[in-house]
Amino acid sequence: MNGDPGSEPIRITDHPAAVEAATRIAADARRGLWIRSLDLEGWLFDHTDFLAALRGFATSGRDVQVQVLLHDAAAPQAAHAKLLTLAQRLPSVFQFREVDDPVYREERVALIANDTGGYYFRTQGDRVEGIAAFDSRARVRQLQQRFEEIWERSRPVTEYRALGI
Repeated sequence: MNGDPGSEPIRITDHPAAVEAATRIAADARRGLWIRSLDLEGWLFDHTDFLAALRGFATSGRDVQVQVLLHDAAAPQAAHAKLLTLAQRLPSVFQFREVDDPVYREERVALIANDTGGYYFRTQGDRVEGIAAFDSRARVRQLQQRFEEIWERSRPVTEYRALGI
């Protein structure tokens, strides 16, 4: 994944490339980050590089927001996901919702996108293979519209609030 592909999508085929892409997307975010995941896969969301970039974004001092849309809110909690620990420390930055509409649950996609045109999109959320780009605002607008549509029809994850999140 060397070089700067910019708006040219690149194929992600392995965990190191996926972590590198997700880390860059989190680091490049200015005010908004959108995450859609089946269950906060540990290989990505518990990775120290990704968490460091996410922490840097979340503590930047700007008015920032991370919206996390999950298919299974219980799994990250049971697995003691490190992202939940970070979110607990920064509850004003992180919001969580769970997809509960059967129509949307059939879509097994995963996504990390930022407000500067970066995204990593997987059509099969339980697999690493996907497409990433770092300067593709038009594509991010499309992905964000779909994300927001599902977000509005999903339930807030109140179980996390009980933990102080």
